[in-house]
Amino acid sequence: MTQRFIKLGDGYGDVYELFTLINNMEERVQHLIVFHNNDEKPKSSLAAIFKPTEKGAFQPIYICLEGIPRTENGKPNVRLDEFKHISERIQKKLIEIEVPPSSSYHEEEIYFQHLISILRLNHLLKPL
Repeated sequence: MTQRFIKLGDGYGDVYELFTLINNMEERVQHLIVFHNNDEKPKSSLAAIFKPTEKGAFQPIYICLEGIPRTENGKPNVRLDEFKHISERIQKKLIEIEVPPSSSYHEEEIYFQHLISILRLNHLLKPL
């Protein structure tokens, strides 16, 4: 099986593309994840792991990479709140994981491999 991140972008508008994918294919959604980085200016990445395709055994992980600034003092974040609302509506637990920032890796693909290993260790992705 091939498990791969598909980066939708890192802007605010890209988050709504992720929401549309989830809403249009909610029966395929396996997990909803928020990756929080611990950078100087902390940001969050929203991700959705979809069930593998029947043919081709491809499992996509759609991600909006570090596009959500983390708020301080519990201030609400509209996009993160909407992601939480979607998770409740489709009855999927929202999983939050602390990770290093993508800037700490030389290549984005290596960062994605690191995230995949974290997901496998937490039994959110099946081992190959």
